[in-house]
Amino acid sequence: MPYKQTYRLIKQRLLTIIAMFMFCLIVAPAQTENPVDRKFKIYPSPIDRGALMTIELPGDSNEITVLLINIVGKVVQTHKATNKTLEITVPDVSGIYLLRFVDKQKVIAVEKIVVKE
Repeated sequence: MPYKQTYRLIKQRLLTIIAMFMFCLIVAPAQTENPVDRKFKIYPSPIDRGALMTIELPGDSNEITVLLINIVGKVVQTHKATNKTLEITVPDVSGIYLLRFVDKQKVIAVEKIVVKE
């Protein structure tokens, strides 16, 4: 195998490992000793690029902040949900994203969404 192809393959695998590690760092803080059992309905899933996604919040929800986070951990969008339903336009870039739900500065849930091409 030529040197350039080997280098390219190693670089690609290393980037995949880094992306998986970053994904774990995003999800890990959401795991608490006493997780809150809340049901969030998110649809459609998977969703097309740039489409409108609907999130139905549980009945006991107060003011919840919803963070849309890309695979490398960057917060792409932030939304305040004061009603029982929140509509978000997803990014134009396909990939895996996380929705982090925060209530009173405490992460109460993390959901994965897939934005397809």
